Amino acid sequence: MKVFASLMILLTLWTPYRVQAQQTLDAETGLIVDEGIELIKTYCLACHSAKLIVQNRATLEGWREAIRWMQDQGLQKFKPETEARILKYLSENYSPDKQGRRSPLIIENWYRLN
Repeated sequence: MKVFASLMILLTLWTPYRVQAQQTLDAETGLIVDEGIELIKTYCLACHSAKLIVQNRATLEGWREAIRWMQDQGLQKFKPETEARILKYLSENYSPDKQGRRSPLIIENWYRLN
């Protein structure tokens, strides 16, 4: 039973890396190839590096706020359908990591070390 439990834990930990490895990256930008990447190349990479996208993961609302801030700085306003496609690409491919460090341990009964 311990072997089975260990195997299940290993598979659970391995899955995010296996899924990530299956994503195709654009050779030119390093961004994930998916529907909408051409819009990202056209509108986002005209001003900054793709690394900025990869480093600043956000939710759909977070990406919307980032776009609004950039528009306040001079970025053009997008047609609603263009913005929706950009937000879809960013939020689906560059959202905050769901897999991360484990939650802190909850210790109900402390004991004294001697």
